[in-house]
This record gives sequence, structure tokens and C-alpha cells, in this order.
Amino acid sequence: MRLISVAFLMIAAAVILLGFRVRTVVVTGNTRHTGQEIASGLSHDFLTQNTLYLLWKYRKEDIPEALPYLNAMKIKMQSPSRIEVTVTEKEPVGYLDKESNIYFDKDGMVLEISDEVYEDVPVVTGVSAGEAVLYQRVPTDSSAQLRTILSLTQLLSYQELRAKEIRFGENMDITVTIGSVDAVLGQDEYLEEKIANLRAILDSMDGRAGTLHMENFTGKNEPVTFTNSDGTEETNPGSSEGNSSGDENGTGDGNAAGGEGDDSSGDGAGADDGTVSGEDGAGSTGEGAAQGEDGTVDEGAAQAGEGSGEAGTPEEEQPQSTTFMVFNSSGTLVYDAHVVNGVVVDGNGNPIDGCSVNEDGNAVDAYWNVIDPATGQLVQ
Repeated sequence: MRLISVAFLMIAAAVILLGFRVRTVVVTGNTRHTGQEIASGLSHDFLTQNTLYLLWKYRKEDIPEALPYLNAMKIKMQSPSRIEVTVTEKEPVGYLDKESNIYFDKDGMVLEISDEVYEDVPVVTGVSAGEAVLYQRVPTDSSAQLRTILSLTQLLSYQELRAKEIRFGENMDITVTIGSVDAVLGQDEYLEEKIANLRAILDSMDGRAGTLHMENFTGKNEPVTFTNSDGTEETNPGSSEGNSSGDENGTGDGNAAGGEGDDSSGDGAGADDGTVSGEDGAGSTGEGAAQGEDGTVDEGAAQAGEGSGEAGTPEEEQPQSTTFMVFNSSGTLVYDAHVVNGVVVDGNGNPIDGCSVNEDGNAVDAYWNVIDPATGQLVQ
């Protein structure tokens, strides 16, 4: 009886080992890496050549160490000898133009070192860097500068702006080339406000070429100067003076340039902040961000009072917590960090490893970047 049991177990083991053996790997979703390269990274020893073991090993959709360029992976068994692997590759957000092009992802990891030039990826110039190692962090001389690069590429992607070049000057001034416009952003300050307004300005410029000066822009309706390719200058390109459709006092037909009011009555008054108020005292706001008289976007989108009898009386703004970006102990950039009760936490309220708050109340990340939590800006 015992011999029968042993024989049965041996047969079952043979069926599992030989019958469920990976012979065909179908890879989908890959664009920059071959299916053979990904398949080799999955089945690299005797155990991982077994279909059942492979499904069990990656049941939580973990990424194997041999495939660091993948962002996500899912395995399905099509037959005992055939599996399908669906992958999502990490995408490069920029590259350094050195002896070879050093492509890196949103976390600053080197994805590729080659002579290939991808038109949809911006080149980052004016950056000093050491020798790059594949799948390691970009070897920039300044971790603060790398943080700025990653933050800027993320903001550009969020605003759906496709840059050709991100250029750092000798004094670390930043210039971004988008289409035929060089946007001079200046220092690493108020980047979120600058990029949000840059998108609005470019949308209204009808493809003109020249240099846009945003060095001193903070999001508080400062004027923006544009130098055309012929040398002529203009202030607040793409906007009209006053941005209201009425007379020089701003009265008109109830529509301001910031957007049409949804509840204007009679002859409203177009306000500088893009709100519209009617004779009945009920103010209305335009859709999205309000557009001020200088053509820039005020992301506060001022709200008007309703039924107060005083047209367009804004409600008291509620204070909002400031978020900022930090590197954690793993070298990963966390975009939604903020300080709560003296602890640096992420958007879910979880403490971020490697980050702390110093005696001055400033956040310090794992790369020793010091950030003012009130403004989200680096402390010089």
C-alpha cells in the first residue's frame, strides 16, 4: 500500500514538473523592451520554468528584480505550457545629453543609456552629472537640482505640455522650450503657479514665436512680458486690457473674460477676478480658474456671495494645507507630502520614512533637502 502511495506521489510530481512546464510566453503591452527580454527575466531558474510555480510566485503582481524597468505586470495561464504576461513599462520623462543619452523616469531612475533620441521626451541641459548606471539613480551633482527636474517634468505632464528642452543657466535659472516659445521661469520658486499659467498663456498665443518672461511670477497677477521673434515686446500676451466686455469701468453685459457667469441678471459688472454680479446681488463665477485683467490664471477662482444684497461679496477663503515634494529613504519622490503634528506624512496620512521636521519647523527629506512646509519651497 505504501509503495502504491509513493508511486502515485511520484507520478503526480512528474505531471506537475513536466506537464506544467513553461514553453511559450506571450508578452503584451511592451514597447521599449522585447518579449524575449521580459520572458527571460521571469523564467531564470528551474522553479520559475514551472507554470504553476510562476503563477504562485507573482500572484500579487510583484515586479521581479530582473525587470526593474516595468511599472506593472500580470500573468495568466493560457494552457499548462503557455502563459500570457501583460506589462506596463516605466516611461522616460527626460534625458541628459552626455556622451550617450541618459533617459530617466519620474523617480529619477536611469531607464536607458543609448544614442536613440525620442522626440516626445525633453532633453535636460546645463546639468552636471557623473557616470550613469542602468536602473540606478541619475548621478546629478546636486540632489536638489534633480528634485527640481522631477518636479518640473511632473508639472509639465500634468498640464499636458510637451517640452523640447529644460535648460538650467549658470545661476540655476530655468528655461523651458515648448514649441517655438522659450519660457524663462527663473529660480525654483512658484513652479506650480508658473506652469499652470504657462499653459493658459500658450493656449491664447496662436503659435507665436519668442521668449516669455515669468521669472518674477508668483501667481498673484503679476504682469508677464513676451518678446516676439522680431524683437517687439508686449505685456500679458493673448489678453485684452481689462478683460471685461463693457466700458473702461468694467461694466458690460454680465460676462467677464474669466468665464461666463451662470446666474447673471441685467447689466452685470465684470470684476477683475473674473466674477460677475447681477443687479439682484447674486454673484456667479466662470467655469474653472478665473482670469484676471492681466490674462493670467488665478487658481483660487474667487467665489461671489449669494443673496447677501451686496453684489459679488466673496466668501471667506478657508486655509488649505500646503503640499510639497520630498525624497523618502528609498530614494523615491513623494509628491503629496505635508506636515501634520510635527510629522512629515503623505497624502494618506502615513509617515514618510527618512523625513523629519527640524527645530525650525522645516521638513527635511532623506536627501537633506530642507523645505518650508508653509510655502512648499526649498529653504536656501
